[in-house]
Amino acid sequence: MDLGPLDLNLLGLHVHLNEVVLDIEAIPGPGNLLGNLLCAIAGLLDGVDLGGVLGNLLQNLIDALIRLLEGLGAGGAARPAAPPT
Repeated sequence: MDLGPLDLNLLGLHVHLNEVVLDIEAIPGPGNLLGNLLCAIAGLLDGVDLGGVLGNLLQNLIDALIRLLEGLGAGGAARPAAPPT
C-alpha cells in the first residue's frame, strides 16, 4: 500500500507525513490466525478473472440504475439520445 504525503493542521499543530510504503505478507502456520485467514482468502481468488468479475458487476449496477431511472419516469435521461440520421 502506498500512501502519498499528508499535511494536517490539527488545531494549531502542524503534522507532515512523507510518503509511506506498507508491505504486508501473510504467513500461514499454527497460531498465525491472520496469516491463515489472508492465505485462505487469497486461495479463494486463485484462477479468478478479477477484472472480468468487476466488469460484470459494474455492468449489472449500471443496468439496474438505468431500470430504476426508467421506472421513475426519467427514461430519457438514463440513456443518451441517438444522434440524428
